[in-house]
Amino acid sequence: MIQNTQNSNWDVVIIGAGIAGLTASIYLARAGRRVLVLEKGDQWGGRAVSTELAASRVNLGAHALNKSALPILQEVGVIPAGASPKPFNSLTFTEANGGFKELPLSQCLLGSFLKWQEKLQLMRFYSSLKKIDTSALNELSFQTYIDNQLDSPRVRSIVHALVRLSTYSHDPELLSAGAAIEQLKLGQVLYIHGGWQALVNSLIEQAHRAGVVIQKSSPVREITGSYPQMNVGLKDGMQITTRHVLSTAGPKDTMAMLQPALTSAEAEAYNKLIPVRAACLDLVVSGMPLPKKNFVLGVDEPWYYSNHSAASSLSDHPGYSVVHVMKYLSSSTPSEPKQDELELEGFLDRIQPGWRKHVIQQRFLPRMLVSHGIVTAASGGLSGRPGPAVEGRPGLYVAGDWVGSTGMLLQASLASAKEAAQTMLR
Repeated sequence: MIQNTQNSNWDVVIIGAGIAGLTASIYLARAGRRVLVLEKGDQWGGRAVSTELAASRVNLGAHALNKSALPILQEVGVIPAGASPKPFNSLTFTEANGGFKELPLSQCLLGSFLKWQEKLQLMRFYSSLKKIDTSALNELSFQTYIDNQLDSPRVRSIVHALVRLSTYSHDPELLSAGAAIEQLKLGQVLYIHGGWQALVNSLIEQAHRAGVVIQKSSPVREITGSYPQMNVGLKDGMQITTRHVLSTAGPKDTMAMLQPALTSAEAEAYNKLIPVRAACLDLVVSGMPLPKKNFVLGVDEPWYYSNHSAASSLSDHPGYSVVHVMKYLSSSTPSEPKQDELELEGFLDRIQPGWRKHVIQQRFLPRMLVSHGIVTAASGGLSGRPGPAVEGRPGLYVAGDWVGSTGMLLQASLASAKEAAQTMLR
């Protein structure tokens, strides 16, 4: 516990020491503001923490840093070390008779699996991708858009798989076509050396250098007042006075802290958000039966396989690798955790037969929270997400992967954190 926290005159109290909260704190502290970050857990980083398993750093499910997020990280003094994975080895298809077919991507384009017209459709779609004006597609679902663009069910399935890969969303009937295509346009990703914990540690270092005070094991009970005098009450009874509050907790948690609550109209944008989730099987292995097969993507089934150690340094043991297997979950289809785990193990049996004897340690996360909000067509795409300033509560701001009109996932978290900080500074 940091002494004198309660009696200090804070300019900003930030709830949550994840990537968004730490990024905002650095901008604010460098501008001369007195900033306190409150983290409810005993470890900072939020969903970006990496767990130590078998002398390896293992992220909470498969994490990839899109290079579009690098400019803001570099502004706050963080330059992630990592490498880009090679293009995926193969795609898997479920045949009409229930069989399983695995093909290298090159064979899809050069072999006989796709008809000539299907190959042409796929190539035309990707050659025109960067030219698509997405502003007219924000209120159109990706499912509707792709049904109108592509005749071939097989080609549509391939494009759906690539959208799942880039957005983590398995709800094409809800997902905004404009947002999905913008995400597809983005460039390469990085697998970070040392896991995402290395990214968090760098942010912590920069925050401390800027003078930010970070207090762990400090869960917040309520937020009261409004600018210029707000109050943050902790669950242990401590009361902290501040001019501004930035919450990087999720929308439901943030709404639950507010006293008094927002009106139903003010809270509508937060209450209608639909989270994105995935079932994740995380493995530390001593090699794999087919070591050159590092990335496989399911087409007809929402499956993902990647050996992250093929591109990044994650283990102290030279013979160990960190492998992530994942099932993208749909918000409209009930999920049964045990069945999902068996399904992922069955997927591994097909693409890496004999994998079990290589496992050093494994962990299953049945409903890993990927993002607090699908970017929906119903809300108008990215521009329909809540902004950083909370209407009806002057002095209160939010940031995270569900906030603001820029990007998805980490890019959204960073952009909304920067926007919230800049708004407070103005």
